[in-house]
Amino acid sequence: MRGEFKSTLDAKGRMNFPVKLREELGKTFVISKTIGEKCIKVYSKEDWDSLVDSIRQMPQVKTAGIQRFLFGSAFEVEPDKQGRVLIPAPLREYAELQTDIVIVGLEGRAEIWDKQKWDGFNDALDMDELMAAAMEMEL
Repeated sequence: MRGEFKSTLDAKGRMNFPVKLREELGKTFVISKTIGEKCIKVYSKEDWDSLVDSIRQMPQVKTAGIQRFLFGSAFEVEPDKQGRVLIPAPLREYAELQTDIVIVGLEGRAEIWDKQKWDGFNDALDMDELMAAAMEMEL
């Protein structure tokens, strides 16, 4: 999954999910809060199940907060015949989604951002840090 796609939320909280990403995610997928950013993470069922398994293998004492944060906010979604996905109100509120949104492919996962927040995130990027990381990875 890669690319940046623009969409809008309708009055009912539905958005058109990009065909390219739907094809990669499968018939149903999971959406949840993102740790560290005010956006929504999109997982294929397989990636979600793998994440759940890896969290369950750790002591609950260490993962209780993560479980509450991620699992408590997770929703399995299935696009309708028009390719629309309902973003539940708790996730719309968490990510502060307005009308204009951006879906960003992240190689195996995706994120849903409010367009203004996405633009602000990009404006705040430290290009020197990105260059240092890119050079370290020999990109």
